[in-house]
Amino acid sequence: MADDTPDEFFADLVSNVSHANGVFRLTFAQQDVGKDVRPVVKIMIAANQLQGMMRSIASAANEIREKVQAQMDGTIGEPAATSKKPKAKAKPKAKAKAKK
Repeated sequence: MADDTPDEFFADLVSNVSHANGVFRLTFAQQDVGKDVRPVVKIMIAANQLQGMMRSIASAANEIREKVQAQMDGTIGEPAATSKKPKAKAKPKAKAKAKK
């Protein structure tokens, strides 16, 4: 049976992003000694897929952050508190009475 485990790379930063022929090329790198940057891996993503992938990564990161915050707050098993307050419903404006 073949080993289906993907390669793993550690990166500290994105060192370069370029686009050509409908493909984004993202180069991930590691901060080396001093200010030197060492490229680690280049990922090529179809331009029409990039936005969805970035949205998925951001969503997953937010979900993980909320879970970690809940654990730190001691509220494991409860949804993380949000800073958004429910909006109050606007009261209908009184209609002006017509003069006779």
